[in-house]
Amino acid sequence: MNATIENIVKRDGRLVSFNEKKIADAIFRAALAVGGEDRALADELAVVVTMFLEKKYAGQTPGIEDIQDIVEKVLIETGHAKTAKAYILYRDKRARVRESLRVRKQSKKRADTTDVSLMVNTETKDETFPWDKRKIAEALFKEADMSEEASGEIAGAVEQRVFSSGLNRISTSLIRELVDNELFERGYNKKLEKQVVIGMPKYDLDELIMSKNKENSNIATNNPEAINLAIAENTLKQFALQEVFSKDVADAHLNGMVHIHDLGYPTRVYCSSHSLEYLKKYGLTLQNLDTESAPAKHARTLTGHLNTFLASMQAYYAGALGVGYVNIMYAPYLEGMSYKEMKQEAQHLIFSCSQSAFSRGGQTLFLDFNIHTGVPRYLRNIPAIGPGGKPTGKTYGEYEETARQFTLAMLDVWREGDCYGHVFAFPKCDFHINEDTFNDPKQYEILEYTCQIASENGVPYFIFDRDEITLSACCRLRTTIDDNYMIQHPESMRFCGFQNITINLPQASYRAGKGNWDAMYKEIDKAIEIAVKAHLQKKNFVKKLMQSQEMPLWEIGKKAKDGRPYVDLEASTYIVGILGLNECLQFMTGRELHEGDDMIRQGLRVVSHMYARVKEAGKKHNLKFSLEESPAESASRRLAKVDVRNYPEAADMVKGSIERDEFYYTNSVHLRPDAPVDMITRIFLQSKFHTMIESGAIIHAFVGEERPPASSIMNLVKKTFKNTQAAQVTISPEFTICNDCKKVTQKLTNICGHCGSRNVYGISRIVGYFSRINNWNKSKIGELADRHKGNYQVDDLLPKEREVLTESCVTKC
Repeated sequence: MNATIENIVKRDGRLVSFNEKKIADAIFRAALAVGGEDRALADELAVVVTMFLEKKYAGQTPGIEDIQDIVEKVLIETGHAKTAKAYILYRDKRARVRESLRVRKQSKKRADTTDVSLMVNTETKDETFPWDKRKIAEALFKEADMSEEASGEIAGAVEQRVFSSGLNRISTSLIRELVDNELFERGYNKKLEKQVVIGMPKYDLDELIMSKNKENSNIATNNPEAINLAIAENTLKQFALQEVFSKDVADAHLNGMVHIHDLGYPTRVYCSSHSLEYLKKYGLTLQNLDTESAPAKHARTLTGHLNTFLASMQAYYAGALGVGYVNIMYAPYLEGMSYKEMKQEAQHLIFSCSQSAFSRGGQTLFLDFNIHTGVPRYLRNIPAIGPGGKPTGKTYGEYEETARQFTLAMLDVWREGDCYGHVFAFPKCDFHINEDTFNDPKQYEILEYTCQIASENGVPYFIFDRDEITLSACCRLRTTIDDNYMIQHPESMRFCGFQNITINLPQASYRAGKGNWDAMYKEIDKAIEIAVKAHLQKKNFVKKLMQSQEMPLWEIGKKAKDGRPYVDLEASTYIVGILGLNECLQFMTGRELHEGDDMIRQGLRVVSHMYARVKEAGKKHNLKFSLEESPAESASRRLAKVDVRNYPEAADMVKGSIERDEFYYTNSVHLRPDAPVDMITRIFLQSKFHTMIESGAIIHAFVGEERPPASSIMNLVKKTFKNTQAAQVTISPEFTICNDCKKVTQKLTNICGHCGSRNVYGISRIVGYFSRINNWNKSKIGELADRHKGNYQVDDLLPKEREVLTESCVTKC
């Protein structure tokens, strides 16, 4: 029978379609309560109810209570008194439950972001509200894009389960679970995805609060800010995989095909280098500051501006902040100072920046200071900016002696360390060397002094500028400056490494199969395609965050004081990282990277292939894509663990101990840490890859407790610069620091070498920076043990025949 009544009014005022079947369902439920089993009779009685409704409410829209009144009337008048009584009791019970049931509720309207950050919501405050099925239906309609009818049906089903439970108080989280269950049972899988709650279980939260996360060893202690960071990263990683990246990209990351670095920072770019000249010329003006400062007139003021600027900018970057030409750009502020005064400025600069430990989990700002032995030729004729942001009337070439003196002053501070002689982890000393360094006696003296410091504490990073203008930041990231405008206007000399996505080379080989090179190259291509796709997807997301003043990245997306966007997404570098070349070759051939000239050649073919594909992607999308030796502080562990779980063959490839959970993949294109080769051979072999790895590569001499003479380091640096294409070399020693007497022991030990205390901790480089070893993840602990087995001795004078042999080997490669 067709009802002339088309709609009914629900209790919450919604207008929904009339459905005779729902009346039959209600009658049958009441019948079941008194032993009835006749579904057909319930259907017939529903027809009668509909007839009464048509007669009484013809041309009108009855409410839910009107319909229930008619149901009671029909049941009584047709001789079904027991069923009528059950129906009346059921109706009364639901009314009482509806009245008494209270919901601890979380607001679903678009909340003010300040309120969200302050946790101003009803669930947190344990405020309760009356039960209202309409809220469920509205949420499904709005959040899951469901029809009103389907939303109402699911809301009704949930209400039925809640009423049957006997609960008189229920949380919104449990209601959501019930809704999700209904969606799942009805086959609404796509709708279910839109209902996912991003968060973390209480157990995991307890663990996080009570024990330190070791994903980043630069976070020295488990402090409240570190806990906040870990919670935020956990949530934002989930958000990024669901909302920023497509399913195939998210799956590739989760399955270990690639590793998206800094996944917990989807609202930030990766890292960058900044210009002191920008601060000198325009002063300190930032969106997060209520006050503005005019250009500095004194060196001490400039340092204050720089420290505030870097601390503020850290909010927009997931990685390091580099500063270019520090000694040169400070020079106009230092003219006429005595060396003692100059050193005081250097001390204030380095100490201030080393103690900015309040960013991203309470960690020290990850800073790189780029210094030079002289003024590079491309800056010699550039007009200098001095106090007050005014041109001084001189070029930077005319400040070369002052710049050199300030280099020495900064090196003095780095050499001495803090008040106890502890090494400065940050700001890092990125020490640039070019041909003039060896040809100019004054510059050569600075290099000799730097080698002495490297011998004592390993602080300098020797960066080789052969033919290019480069800026450095992060563990090994660097970029070439080829924009002539930047060179002529140093205030605009900055760059952004947008994001780093690392290719898991060992897994590519497992997927391809042992010895199947064609298949492996195809697997690498798939991974690179995913990495490029991920870069483009995050670029689109970040672009939205830069578009208006209300958006989180407006500060770096808007036009800066020099008329250019502070971060130009079209000019940024999109980084594709490399991990585990050694294990990849080992699986494919049965031999490792150091085991023969042909292995180096094969490794070069693999990286050349990656280089070509990355360049093709750059040309296709008109963006700068480049390869990097990924630092992989945590990626080498995560990817190894994923592969050991999913690929049985990985257990024979990973380095370190699986039993002790200390296994890992070898970093980037490096020889494994304990490969039986000497330091010179390691440098020659690894540097063969550096011309293709444009976004940064580094070679460590893990000397442990050895302190090679300055003359040996000078010899090493000179030979590396002259005879290889190595981009960067550093001497990486180890120390033990006593918490009681504060003194430093020049090796790793469980007992202080000065006072005998066992209250000590070790220091070494985890990747491209010094950190406490007790903050390292287990895989890095395993790698440290393997470093100790390697031969990293820095020889003073090489025997002639050994030198010839080494160079001959490299020539063949």
